[in-house]
Order: sequence, then structure tokens, then C-alpha cells
Amino acid sequence: MKNTSLQYQIPQASWKLEICSPVIDILSKHVQHSRLAKESVGQLYAKELTTDIIRIEAATLLKPISARRTKVQFSPAQAMAERKNMHKQGFHCLGLWHSHPEPDPTPSYEDIQLAADYALAAKAQLNGIVFAILGTSPFPSGLTIWVHDGKMLTQAVPFSAATRKFDK
Repeated sequence: MKNTSLQYQIPQASWKLEICSPVIDILSKHVQHSRLAKESVGQLYAKELTTDIIRIEAATLLKPISARRTKVQFSPAQAMAERKNMHKQGFHCLGLWHSHPEPDPTPSYEDIQLAADYALAAKAQLNGIVFAILGTSPFPSGLTIWVHDGKMLTQAVPFSAATRKFDK
């Protein structure tokens, strides 16, 4: 998906979220295509946080502590070390991504708790964290984007900049 991006917007928000081509490439490679595939997890990064369009320009893959078809766990210390390294390169961590073995993924209870914990921990720097889930539907239709502000998780909707209308 060269020179492609995806845009999302939180209903009622004045800003948009853009997922840039290199991130699309990484995410699309980690969709669980078979019943034997294990979940993957990583972090999402942006360089600029104060514009009307927040561009996710980098995504990483965290080495899991354990991974199964329906669950993945990672080391918070490894994630923090990665964030520090990426910050030295001018990136700010916006949140997490992970895969699910269902076509149109929704956050599990554990996902919601993790997103809330991350949002509360980042409250001094961010108004919310991005939580992306990769489903098994053909990419990008299986990608769901959520933002947690520390109080609630809200689903972002695909946004078509060309028509200035929300895609259904």
C-alpha cells in the first residue's frame, strides 16, 4: 500500500487521526490469517501532537511474553524502553495495536482495562490514547480504531477527506 493513508475521526472531535503508509504496511502484515496464528502487539507513534491531523508515522512490534490465538502479553518494561528510544528519535507514543482472531474486532474487557490504564498514565501528555485492533476481515476493513481518554473508550470512524463525509 504505497503512498496510502487511512483517516479516522472521533465523533464530535475537531481533529483527525491519519495512519500513514509505513504503519499500514506493518499492521497489514500482522493480521491473523489462520486459526493457528497467534496474536501480535505493538505500539503506535507520531512526531507531531498539536495539529488538526495527528499522523501515526511509525508502528513497532513488541516481543510477546506469551501469545496465543486469543491473547497476547508483553513486557511493560520492554514497551517503556522502546518508548524512550523512539522519543530520542522525535516520536511520541500514541498507543497500542494488537490483532484479534475475529473479522470485525471489538475490545475485550482486558483490552478496555489496558487502554484505560495507558490513558491514565499518559494523561499529563495526551488527552487520550489510540487503541487499534486488527481483525481478520481483509485489511483495512478489519481494522478498528479506538481512543480512550481515561474515562471511556470511543470508536473512531473512517473519514473520507475527499467527500468530507463519514464512511458508513
